Amino acid sequence: MSRQSHTVTDVSETARPWDLSRTQWIWVALVLAAVGLVFYSYELMNAAPPPDRWPGYFAARPTGQLLQPLTGSEPYQTLVLKSWLDAKIPFVPLLAIPYLSFLVIVPIVIPLLNLAAGSFRRFLTVGLALIVSQLILDVAYYLFETYVVRDVQAGDGFGGWLVNQVWGNDQPFNGYPSGHCTWTTIGILALWRLRHRFPKTGWILMAWLCLVYPATVALRQHYLMDVYAGIFVGFACYWACMFAVERPRLVPRDELPLART
Repeated sequence: MSRQSHTVTDVSETARPWDLSRTQWIWVALVLAAVGLVFYSYELMNAAPPPDRWPGYFAARPTGQLLQPLTGSEPYQTLVLKSWLDAKIPFVPLLAIPYLSFLVIVPIVIPLLNLAAGSFRRFLTVGLALIVSQLILDVAYYLFETYVVRDVQAGDGFGGWLVNQVWGNDQPFNGYPSGHCTWTTIGILALWRLRHRFPKTGWILMAWLCLVYPATVALRQHYLMDVYAGIFVGFACYWACMFAVERPRLVPRDELPLART
């Protein structure tokens, strides 16, 4: 038997930047709109659950006091996943900067970077992963609603203003798994695959997005359990969507197949 060389060419990976057909541009618009819609679905669920959702579960007031059983209409039922290690994490207001910048970088900049690299399929992978992951998170939030006790004050100055921007738009409910950590993981995986095409931009954005993980707990938005679960969901959704959309080969491209004799 002898070895026969061959070349594997993926048109979606070698296309010129932004060189898309009319149909592909329509898909780009639809995917970006769907990403915005699923993000809005989180906003709709980001509130205290009704008091009769889970009889027998713990109820938490905003002060963090646990009440059981539930009586009346004021208490609401949630789970508080705080661990001993969460209690040791400092409050860092300035981490609100990467936390807020995530809202532009992950759902907008990173998908468009894939198009700038000439990869329509990778754009679809990122967009579909963001959509699917958020739908999974929405189910988790409905079935397993959690609450984060904000045991600190926002403070004054620029840092306090940043924290108030976060707290004013994101209530401490629906934290497990963390949506920020889920989408950040998807964004980092997508950037890792672009590190040769955009070396400086890729590495800088990856390093910057890594700050989102500590920011979620240092800003009292999540607990560590939320971070771990978010990373898992992000990995699982990205790789599942990559195999569904791109159908990558599991054999290295430099490994030549044996020709039949």
